Amino acid sequence: MTEYSPCFCNSPEHVWRQNRREFLFVGLVGSLGLSLGNLFKLQAQSVGAKARAQSIINIFLPGGIAAQESFDPKLLAPIEYRGPLGTAKTKLEGVYFSEPLKQTAQVADKICVVRAMTHGEADHDRGTHNMFTGWRPSPAVQYPSMGSIVSHELGSRNDLPPYVCIPRQPNSFAGTG
Repeated sequence: MTEYSPCFCNSPEHVWRQNRREFLFVGLVGSLGLSLGNLFKLQAQSVGAKARAQSIINIFLPGGIAAQESFDPKLLAPIEYRGPLGTAKTKLEGVYFSEPLKQTAQVADKICVVRAMTHGEADHDRGTHNMFTGWRPSPAVQYPSMGSIVSHELGSRNDLPPYVCIPRQPNSFAGTG
């Protein structure tokens, strides 16, 4: 019989050994009203991190391309799951894109790919609202889309519009709120 040790992801590689100091720190952070996101932001500021996004491209594909045909080619899966497409090695160690994304793979070190997102809504329309705005739908408030927020924060450059939907606004949730 093995000794029980709590771990993340049900993986023995990610063992978390609780100690008194961590417990007190979590209690202190919680009592100050800091969320985990705010804590990371403060830590980044203390280190002097000045990384800032210059552009954001949000590709919204409702019912679109499969994961194994885009940014997650499932290298170790059997051929029945991965499909007939090959892979393209990126400049990042151990990261591969699907074969049709060869040129994107060459700039993978300059982009951030979010491979999976989820929401707690049972309805696709409500979930789409959640993904576009970051908020659950409300009958009282029309929330701005992430694109509108990013365009407000980053502003326009070189007389180009900061937020564009191509070929058109995909739904009412992609608007200004």
